[in-house]
Amino acid sequence: MPPRAVVDTNVLYTGLRSRNGASFQILDGLWQRRWILVLSNTILTEYEEVLKRNAPSLGLTVERVDALLDAFCALAECHEPAGFWTPILPDPDDEAFVQLAVGAKVSCLVSHNLRHLAPARAVGVNLLAPRDFLAMLKA
Repeated sequence: MPPRAVVDTNVLYTGLRSRNGASFQILDGLWQRRWILVLSNTILTEYEEVLKRNAPSLGLTVERVDALLDAFCALAECHEPAGFWTPILPDPDDEAFVQLAVGAKVSCLVSHNLRHLAPARAVGVNLLAPRDFLAMLKA
């Protein structure tokens, strides 16, 4: 079974901004079904907000962003975290990623922001930079 991962918005944005680098290759691996994206409604809403706000700089239309989000949903495993969650991160906007990673018991949480997400390790989340996740996919 392919690895299951939660992906921070910064990886998605970077992968769409440039065809160079690990973030783009991770997205390419998603299209090839080499790994499974785990999504929640909260994270999908953040993806939508960030991608639509930055659509012009990404060379995308709002309609193309909608099509991309639909494609992500079609490939993703949807999971809604249940129960009470005690915040553990300095940035409340990042909590949904950690909560989903814990609740869905994913292989890892992939982000460019490992320093800000470091407290997630205390609750069992395997944090990986895009290059490390890509290496795991290639192994």
